[in-house]
Amino acid sequence: MSNKKKAKHQSKKNSVAKNIAGGAVGTIFNVVLIIVAVMLIYYFAVSAYQYGVRIYGEPAISEEPGTEINVTITDGMDFKGIAKQLYEKGLVREERLFYIQERLSNYSEDGFVAGDYVLSTAMTPDEMMDVMGAGGDDK
Repeated sequence: MSNKKKAKHQSKKNSVAKNIAGGAVGTIFNVVLIIVAVMLIYYFAVSAYQYGVRIYGEPAISEEPGTEINVTITDGMDFKGIAKQLYEKGLVREERLFYIQERLSNYSEDGFVAGDYVLSTAMTPDEMMDVMGAGGDDK
């Protein structure tokens, strides 16, 4: 074989090798990308599920007998204001979660009755909403 033919043949070999290597690297990159995407989807799905469970089953802050805390709801107070007050007084773990619980509750349309309430850290968010929605049977 002449030198030109050898060089051309070697060039083709190098080109084929580069294509194979490039294809392998691209495939590995795609596989890694898919694995990362699946892991992220799994993480967000688990987080969303756990948050959803908390919306409908949030436990009380503390065990019985708990600490009694005075809460005042004024006329025209919105759900966000109530959630903020309960969070600041240590009656709920998360302000935004309680707001969502309120919006999904039976009280989302009628709201809570204005007044002074004695709530406890041993009460679940549902129990607190029942007290505030009933107009203070447990005032």
